Amino acid sequence: MKSIITTIILWATALALAHASCPGCATNLPQGLPTDTIFLTAAPDGQAGAYYAEDLSFRMPKTTTPVNASDPETPAGLPISTITITSVTNVPPGLEWEASQLEFEVDNETDGCVRFCGTPLIPGYYEVQVLIEAQVLFATRSSSIRVPILILPGQAVAEGFTIDNVSGCGSVTASFTNNLPSGGQEGYSYEWNFGNGQAATSENPPAQEYDVPGIYNISYQAIIDTFGHLLTQVTVTEANCNDIFGGAPDLVLEIYNPEGTRIFSSPDIQNANLPVVYEPDIFLEPGTYTVRLIDDDQGLDGADDLCGEFLLTQNSSGLLTGGGSVISPVILHPVDTIRSFGQVEVFPVPAVPVLDGIPTGGLCEGDSLLLTSEPAFEMQWYRDSMALPGATFPELLVGESGSYQLQVANVFGCSAWSAALGMSFAPLPAFPVFENEQNLLTLLGSTPLPQWYSLQWWQDGSPLPGATEEAYCISESGTYELVLTDLSSGCSRSYAQAQTYDPDFPDCKPLTDVRAEDVAAPVLYPNPGRSAAGLYLRHAFEGELGLTVLDASGRRLSHTAFEQVSAGDLLLPFIPEAPGFYVLLLQPVQGPLYRLPFSLF
Repeated sequence: MKSIITTIILWATALALAHASCPGCATNLPQGLPTDTIFLTAAPDGQAGAYYAEDLSFRMPKTTTPVNASDPETPAGLPISTITITSVTNVPPGLEWEASQLEFEVDNETDGCVRFCGTPLIPGYYEVQVLIEAQVLFATRSSSIRVPILILPGQAVAEGFTIDNVSGCGSVTASFTNNLPSGGQEGYSYEWNFGNGQAATSENPPAQEYDVPGIYNISYQAIIDTFGHLLTQVTVTEANCNDIFGGAPDLVLEIYNPEGTRIFSSPDIQNANLPVVYEPDIFLEPGTYTVRLIDDDQGLDGADDLCGEFLLTQNSSGLLTGGGSVISPVILHPVDTIRSFGQVEVFPVPAVPVLDGIPTGGLCEGDSLLLTSEPAFEMQWYRDSMALPGATFPELLVGESGSYQLQVANVFGCSAWSAALGMSFAPLPAFPVFENEQNLLTLLGSTPLPQWYSLQWWQDGSPLPGATEEAYCISESGTYELVLTDLSSGCSRSYAQAQTYDPDFPDCKPLTDVRAEDVAAPVLYPNPGRSAAGLYLRHAFEGELGLTVLDASGRRLSHTAFEQVSAGDLLLPFIPEAPGFYVLLLQPVQGPLYRLPFSLF
C-alpha cells in the first residue's frame, strides 16, 4: 500500500509540473541543415525508475514547402509568419518537459530545443505529440510533430539477484538474474519465492507472470557451502598412559584418512603437560578418519604405548573418547547464507472507454454530434491519430469527418483507448437556385446535380403534390422553395424566394398570344431542359397521337405512335442524350400538325 500511495504522489506531482521544471535545454543542430526545413533530433531511450534528462533540438519551417513533402494537402511555397507550440501530449508518465520558447516569429528564429526530465514510471513505447499552430497568410493551420520515446522496463538490483521489468500496467513479465552464480561449482543451493504462488530452487529460474494488479514481494536465499571441512585443532584433555619412568607421557598425534594412510604426524611433546593443542590444518573429505594418540617411548622397553584411538568425521564435534583418553577436535566449516528481497508492482488499467452519442443515421455537412464518455483522471480526444488541442473533457462536439478515439489514463499513468469511431459528414448538394420567367419557375441549368437526386417544390412552407421536376408553373403569389436531395447520402439543400404571380401569363403563356385555336395546343416543358432528365408534354386533346423527334438538321431520331392519349401530362418516351436543339412533331388523328422546338443542355 505504501508503494501505491508513493506512486500516486509521484504521478500527481508529475502532472502538476508537466510543463515546467526542466529548464536549461541546449540547442545542438547538425551542420549544413537547410534554412527552410523541418528537423528534430531523436530522443534517447529511458528506463522506468531511472532518472531521465535529455535535450531535443529542432528547426521549424519558414514556408509550407517542407510541410508539403509530408502533407500533400498543404500547398507549397506559402510563407509562414508565426509558429506556436500549443501543447505536448502522451508524455511518458513521470516525465516533465520545458521548451526554450513556445512561439516563433520565423523571420527571426526557427531553432529551439525542449528538455524532457524526470523519472519514468511505466515502461512502453510512447509517441509524444507536439501540437503546433502555424499562421499562413490569413489562415491558421494545426499540425503535430511526433517524438518517439522508448521507456525500457525498470530494473531492481539486490545483493543476490536482479529483477528486469519491475512494474507495468495490467500485467508484468519479470525476469530474474542470479547475481551469485555457481559457475558449475558444487556447494551452491538456492531458494526463490516469487510472491505469485510460484517458487523455485534452480540457479536460473524462468520468467514470472504477474497479471493481477498489486505488489508482489520476492525473496531469495543462496547457501554457499564451498569452503569444505578444515580440521584446525585437536586438543588432548586427558591421556590414559604414563612414561616408563613414571613421568608424564611423551605424546604424538597421528591422523589416518579413510583409506588408512597416515596424513598427519605431530612432533612428540616431551613430558606433555595437558591439555595439549595440535594444529593439523587438514581438509577432511567425506568418510571416517582415525586419530591415534601415542606415548613415544623412543624404543625403550619395547613399542610405543597407544594412549587412545578415535574415529573422526566431517561432522564430529565436542569431546571424543578412546582408550580412556579424551580429545576435542575443532572443525571449521563456514557456510555463507545470502538473503535478498525485491518487489514487482502491477498497476491497474482503466476500463476501455465507451463512446455514447454514436449516430444511427447519416450525417451531412453542417451537422454536429456530441460524443460523450465517463469521466476519467486524464482524458484526450484524437482525430485521425492526432490529438485535438484542448479536447480533454468527457464531451466532444464533432462536426468534421475523421476517425475519432478517446484515450483515458488513471492516477498510475496507465491508459486505455476506445474503439475508433469513423465519422463521415457527407457534402451538401449545390443550392438549387431557380429563376422565374412568365410564372415558370425553372432550376438554373448551371446547377450541378448529384448522380441520384430528387426535387420537391414548396409553397408557403407546404410541399406541392406532384411538383418534383426542374420546373413548376405557379398560379398564385407566394414564397416558393425548391429542395434538392442527394439520394445517395440523404443530404438536402434548399433555395427559397418570394414570387409574384403575373396575370399576363396564365399557364405560363402570354395572354396576348392566346388564340381560340391555341387553347388546346400542347405545351412542352421544361424548355430548355436537362439532357436525359425527362420532358413532359401538357396537352388538351384525346385520341391517337404520333410523336416524332427531329435533330437540328431535320433528321428523324425517333417516332412513337400512341393509340389513346388522355388529357394531362405525358412523359416523352424518347429523350436525346446529347445537348443541342431539337424539334418535336405532334400529329393528332384529327387537327393540325404541331411543331414544338426545344433545347437540351
